[in-house]
Amino acid sequence: MTISHFAAAFLFAFFTSVVFAVTSKETNRERLLYGLWVFGIFAVVSFGMAWMMYLGHG
Repeated sequence: MTISHFAAAFLFAFFTSVVFAVTSKETNRERLLYGLWVFGIFAVVSFGMAWMMYLGHG
């Protein structure tokens, strides 16, 4: 089974954000909001870095 780089980056972002949220927040609401925040930051940074590498390559 082979997954794309895009899918691998989002799986990494998902699992990392879940671990960060569970280990750093007290209530379920805080965990959910923090997990979504961290996932969003990972996604934005991933897209930003991919875009910068694409522009630098061409």
